[in-house]
Amino acid sequence: MLIHEKISALLEQRRLKKRDLARALGVSPQTATDICKGRSAITLPHLRNLITFFEVRAEFWLDDERLVPADMDRLANRGAAAALDRSGLLQVEDPERLMIRLRTFVQRHRSEFLAAFPDLSPAERRLLGLGEQAAGTVGQVASAQS
Repeated sequence: MLIHEKISALLEQRRLKKRDLARALGVSPQTATDICKGRSAITLPHLRNLITFFEVRAEFWLDDERLVPADMDRLANRGAAAALDRSGLLQVEDPERLMIRLRTFVQRHRSEFLAAFPDLSPAERRLLGLGEQAAGTVGQVASAQS
């Protein structure tokens, strides 16, 4: 699947017009039409705007297999697309690398971090690699007693 095919499918599925796309991308209606027909290239700023406009992750746009997004591709849960845009994460070149670095730092300073942020949700704890340890298990001690 090509990106312009995905755009056309999503416009149709959501009953949107090319002028809606033009506004979202900050281009003329003619350029939006050219994009939908594959005659005009998708730039990186266009891709960022597509992510926000359709509330679909970047990975969907780059996946050659799917024409329409799966549930896992949707960012719309509680305004996630807007939150990502406000956070600046959509502009980060390699967000996975950033998360690995953050997890490493947080895990090295686990006790201080948890003391500073005791209200972390279970999902936030998992994201940061701070999953709960089983009761009575501390590091290698439990396995050494087996």
